[in-house]
Amino acid sequence: MARQGYSLLVCPDPVLLRRRVEAQAAAGGMASAERKVFWGDEPDPLPGAFWEALTLKSLFSTPKVLVLRRANVLKAEAWDRLDKALRAANPDVWVFLCLEGAWERNKAPVPAVLTKRGLWKHAESSGWVWQSRGLDEKGLRLFVRDWTAERSLTFEPGAQEALCRALPLDAAALSLELDKLDLAAGDARLVRKEHVELVQGEEEMDLFALLDALAKGASPTHIWKRVLDNRAESEGMLFPLLGALAREVRLLWMLTSGEEDDLKVHPYVKQLKAPLARRLGRPALTRLLDLALEAEVGVKTGGRKPEQALELLVAELTGILGPAKARR
Repeated sequence: MARQGYSLLVCPDPVLLRRRVEAQAAAGGMASAERKVFWGDEPDPLPGAFWEALTLKSLFSTPKVLVLRRANVLKAEAWDRLDKALRAANPDVWVFLCLEGAWERNKAPVPAVLTKRGLWKHAESSGWVWQSRGLDEKGLRLFVRDWTAERSLTFEPGAQEALCRALPLDAAALSLELDKLDLAAGDARLVRKEHVELVQGEEEMDLFALLDALAKGASPTHIWKRVLDNRAESEGMLFPLLGALAREVRLLWMLTSGEEDDLKVHPYVKQLKAPLARRLGRPALTRLLDLALEAEVGVKTGGRKPEQALELLVAELTGILGPAKARR
């Protein structure tokens, strides 16, 4: 793949975005380039450091990869400035603009304010736009195939099919499940049928995936449907959910407090969860613990029914974890 000045990546899944950035950078000869990440939903989405990295040439022509996450929330003036700057960008820099909004009716979440700019029109005509709705069954199989090759793993007969049926269609959750299997494969580098039992079933609630999705403004509808439509199981769901929430908040608190060395979890898990810990910060994490305590006390004292406590918890989670509020 030829090197280019910038790319537009349209996808709601952050893991797929990261893999795409890595793949394109490697194909363009920039696998070892210095990488800097900026966030479009920060109070100052395009700080001076961004423009310096984009326009200033270093003495040794050091290649750089600039990744602008959640660029879909940028205002018109920011796109105007980018439109102009990218025409005269440092040739040693490759900019990845990530549009991470939710897809609606098979329509990519490309802001109208962007489609009117020259940078979009040029990228579209040059083939510099990559679009993905996220994982589907076909994409999951390709993901597993690439993961297998990267780790030199093999499957015993029937294990791969069973695994693909059990894995979640969410790249962040999927990566965590595959990490378990990588460890289980051991020195033999063989995934067996019984290893599929390690995969978290769809009926279990992946709290990290839920919190991460909410903090990014996404709406994990399969979880909401289960919470709101199945009142008969509310009591059975509530207390395991509260326990899992407390454990997750404790882990995130330690990460945001610089105590990651004391965490007895796989390094990959730390790497995956650290961005969420930074996005939430201590105020939001403290509020999450308060919510768990309020729900538990409400049910145990008879002040709330389990389904009421569960629905209120869901509403509160949605309210405090929006991307505009998930700040330190």
